[in-house]
This record gives sequence, C-alpha cells and structure tokens, in this order.
Amino acid sequence: MSDVATDGRFGTPGTVWIAALAVLIVAGLGAWIYQLSEGLTMTGMDNVFSWGLYIMLFVYFVGLSAGALVVSSVPRFFHSDRYDSIAVLGGLLSFACIVVAGLMIVPDLGRPSRITGFLTSPDFRSPMVWEFLVVIAYGLFSAGYVWLLTRRDLAARGSRLAFGTTDTEAGRERDRRLSLWAAAVAIPLALGLAAIDGWIFALQIGRGSWFNPLVAPMFVMKGLVSGLALLIVTGVLADRYTRFELSDRQVPELGKALGVFIAIHIVFLLGAERLPHAWAANFEFWTITSSFLVGDSLYFWLWTVVGGVLPLALLVAPSLHERTWAVVAASVLAIVGTVFEGVNLIFTGYTDLNIDAAPGVAVGRDYTGFGSDIWATAGTYTPTVVELVVSVGIVALGILIVTLGLRYLPVGPGRTAGFGSSGGKPDTAVADGGDEPMGRDK
Repeated sequence: MSDVATDGRFGTPGTVWIAALAVLIVAGLGAWIYQLSEGLTMTGMDNVFSWGLYIMLFVYFVGLSAGALVVSSVPRFFHSDRYDSIAVLGGLLSFACIVVAGLMIVPDLGRPSRITGFLTSPDFRSPMVWEFLVVIAYGLFSAGYVWLLTRRDLAARGSRLAFGTTDTEAGRERDRRLSLWAAAVAIPLALGLAAIDGWIFALQIGRGSWFNPLVAPMFVMKGLVSGLALLIVTGVLADRYTRFELSDRQVPELGKALGVFIAIHIVFLLGAERLPHAWAANFEFWTITSSFLVGDSLYFWLWTVVGGVLPLALLVAPSLHERTWAVVAASVLAIVGTVFEGVNLIFTGYTDLNIDAAPGVAVGRDYTGFGSDIWATAGTYTPTVVELVVSVGIVALGILIVTLGLRYLPVGPGRTAGFGSSGGKPDTAVADGGDEPMGRDK
C-alpha cells in the first residue's frame, strides 16, 4: 500500500481497515442485543434444528484454532528453526480463532446467564462440559504461549506488554527451553480440543450421520487442513502488508504439507467413512461405487470438490505447485471447502428427525404461540439476517485481534511485525504503538 501516513500509528489504509472492522463489530453487538430482546425466535433454529450457524462456526473456528497451533508448534517441538517465523503467527491465529469460537456459543445459548451452569453445576458425564473447560484452558494457554514466544523481544523494545520481563541472553535461552515444553503441551491440547469437538457429534446415537467413530479423526484433519491453509493465507498477506517476512521457499513447502493433509482428509478418511456403508448396503460393484463416490447433498460436493479436488490439483500440478499464487489459491479453496464440510455436517444432520411417524414434532418457531402447533417430520433451516450479522461481528473481532497482534507484537524471530514502510530495521516504538504506518510495498 502506497497511501500511508507518516505521523499516525496505522496510516490511512490501516485506519480504514480498523474502522471497517469496528463497524462490523458494533453491528454484530447490536444484532445480538436485538436477539436478546426478542429471543431465539429471531434465528432460523427451532425444535427440529436446535443447532445452526452459531454452532457450525463454533466447530469451524475450533478446528482453525487447533490446526494453526499444531502446525506452528510441531517445528519448535522438533527443534527446527526453519519455521520459526510462523510460530508466533500461528499462536496469534490460534488465540484469535478460539476467542471467536468461544463467543459463538454465547448467542446460541439464548441467555448468557446459562453459561454459569457449566461452572456451578457441571455434569462431567456430558462432553459439552469437557468442551467448555478445554476451550477456556486452551484460550488461556494460547495467549500465554504467544506471550512466552514474544516477551523477550517485547522487553528489548521497551514494550509495556513485556510485563516486567528483561531481555538477557540467559533469559532467551531459558525461554527457548520453555517454548519446547510449551509446544509439547500445545500439540496434544490442540488435538484433544478438536477430538472432543468431534466426539460431541460422534456420541449422538440417535443421529446416524453423526454416530461414527471416524468423526473425531475427521475433525482433527479438518482442523489441520483449515488451520494450515489459514496460516498460509495470513502469512502471505502479512508478508505483503506488514513487516512480517515469509520466505519465498516456505510457501511451497507449506503447500506440500497442506496437500498431504487434504489427501488424508478427503481421500483416506472420507473413503474409510463411506465405503463400509456403501459395501454393507449394496453387493454389486457399480452400485457400491456410485454409493461411495456420489454425495447426498450440494454441500457434500462443495466440500469435497472445492475443498479437496481443486486444491489438490493446484498443489500437485508440476507447473503450479511452486508458485505462491497457486498455493494461496489452494489454501483459500481449502478454507472454503471446510466451511461447507461443517454446513454438510450440521445443516443436513438435523434434516431427518428421530421421530419419523406423523405428526412428528412441533416446530415451535415462535414464542408467541404462532407456529407452535405446526408439526413436521423433516427439518429445514436457513440462517436469518440476525444470525449472519452477529456471526460476522464476532469474526470481525477475531480479525481485529490478529490485526492488532501483527501491529504490536514482534511476530517473527528478531523482527517486529509493525504496519509500516519497508525499512528493514525494527524500531522500539512499534511494539507500543509508535509512528510506523500501516501498509507497505514488497
């Protein structure tokens, strides 16, 4: 960006970006307040679809958070300095995504006071209780992990965010050892977070499309695919518009890892999930093949083709897989595809009722009584404008966290990822909101 200010913290592009995010956040807050005043009838959920957009996005951002933390922690755990530049960025993305995921639960509960039940009277037989506790612990850990990785650089820059930490060589050596142990905790914690999320669905015995032992592994792989894809896209954008630096060689290398994750997720695990059902239901070769390959909804095709076939084609094509634009395009497609995986999971999971005999169940879409006597044996769900605005506002808050993190934290080994010009020297003011403007050309 060439239109930058020289006397402000972010410059004109950065100010516009922050203002746009602020508008979305305020709009989301207003929509949530309206939902509180009118009740959950303002959403598209009912007695048939008790989970909707909020829970779908909760599941999705849990996966994003877990995948980003695993990808950024594995190299540190195995003593590889090659990908140090993405360690803090991955931790920052993980923290922002888990904040978004946690906040998605609040509007879904209807009344925020209901969340105290997890603390005052928890039923440890419920996986939801464990999910709630793990999300809180995970959020606190990811924030502490980012601070551990950056506190010495913050201290060297005189930042108040160092919270009294001093920058010494002995301290840096001690933090390198601590970061190894932190990575050792981060990896199983992140994988456990995604797995518990999957088990919540897999334990629903009354819903055949969810009651499957492979749901948890699918959730883990979905997190790795979407988390790595988000890390690649964010890293490339940050390399373009901030002082964060991502090596040109790292992008295709990360793309290769993304291709492996997608292949395991879409080809192996999806095949392992669908083939036994197709085989058990049919005993003729082409019938088995069609049942195995053909999806049962448009969401299935958007997931597998957009999130699987197309990105794999970009990542394995000899003339494309080394090009940054192709890796970024594949990453964007993978992110979009995993969104529709969540849509396929939840939006179709409630379509078939557990009670298929007439009259079914009362829809109960209106608290005033209108519609409460309408019965259904099949469900339909479409998110309302209120749900969309609330969700966009929460996601905008997560983007704001990443933006401010890139602005105020030294995201990268020995570098400050401030929004500013292309000057190579880090300056001490950036970490505390100095005069470096947002936006630069690379």
